[in-house]
Amino acid sequence: MPCRALGTRGFPALRRHQSFPTSLIPPHRRSGTSTKGIREVPLLSSWSSAVFEHAYRQRLPARLPRSRAHLPAACAKWFVHDDDLGFDLFSGDDGRMINVPRSSELRASFWSEHESTFVPLEITTTRGASTSPSFYHLAGERASSAPGQSEERFERIEAPLKILIAYLSKPTTTGTTADSSPLAKEDVSIYLAQCDLLSLPASMQSDVPIPALLHPSSTSSSRSAIKGDIYTSSLWLGRPPTYTPLHRDPNPNLFIQLAGQKTIRLLPPDIGDALFHDVVTTTTSSPTMSPSGPTPFSTTIRGEEMMYGPQKAALHDAVWNPSSIYSDLVRTHGLQTTLGLGDALFTPQGWWHSVKGVGEGVTASVNWWFR
Repeated sequence: MPCRALGTRGFPALRRHQSFPTSLIPPHRRSGTSTKGIREVPLLSSWSSAVFEHAYRQRLPARLPRSRAHLPAACAKWFVHDDDLGFDLFSGDDGRMINVPRSSELRASFWSEHESTFVPLEITTTRGASTSPSFYHLAGERASSAPGQSEERFERIEAPLKILIAYLSKPTTTGTTADSSPLAKEDVSIYLAQCDLLSLPASMQSDVPIPALLHPSSTSSSRSAIKGDIYTSSLWLGRPPTYTPLHRDPNPNLFIQLAGQKTIRLLPPDIGDALFHDVVTTTTSSPTMSPSGPTPFSTTIRGEEMMYGPQKAALHDAVWNPSSIYSDLVRTHGLQTTLGLGDALFTPQGWWHSVKGVGEGVTASVNWWFR
């Protein structure tokens, strides 16, 4: 991709959004000075309904602090922390302090009871670079690159949980055949993504109850902006590196980390809208503009076109690469946070975000889309 000037002059879609919301930029950056880091998502003082509703009305992302009273039972029941079956998540004189482990793994005694449950799995297969035709080329199947480059193959399946359990329980190694040739090298990733909580056994659902902040009983005031309507919910489970590309949700989102870590980068609606369109325009042969706005392309979470190939690489580079031509834009307008066990994140409607599973052990999260 040719080098383009920073700012908006070099980006066709971003030229339509030169009136950026400067209130989102801290004073020391409004003068145009450059800093290395991206701002942290603000941390709310508590899980108070009044505090949370203020962030909701302002439509600004916010982290919620770890709280024993709001920690899902799944954090203890589903996982073994720091290889210690008796790991105590709580400490302090009043037992309210949460001990955050370095890493977590599946608790075999729990998951074995549910291994026959069917769930949605995403399987990504990456094959090493080779000058020879790959297995997928020989088989006549679609691949994301030409011979001489590494390639990815992505598919979604409905399968028993035991497949994911077996994958997460084995050592993290790259598969090879006996000859160890480049053609044989293959890395397979299996990720439980967007698994509706209502599709899980009742015993699992009870371990991740709807947070009180979103429950109708806690938003009964007629003046409350939060109506308590839950549109849907999802469970996410895998082993880093996991990845969700830049997208926006149609509803506000409350996200809780159950185990491991995830890093989330967020962009305001106008900025993310323009950046997404600019990136997709460069990776789409014949984009079609819409008179209503700059995003005629699908912004659906985890759309297949986002999950492998040129669009995946371009979106990842735009949001996460510090040397990207978009990096100053992301640093100036973006927010970032890394969530560990018990941390929660509120993402307002329309805010763009990309998510990475990081660190050691498994990473697990749950979220609810609501209004």
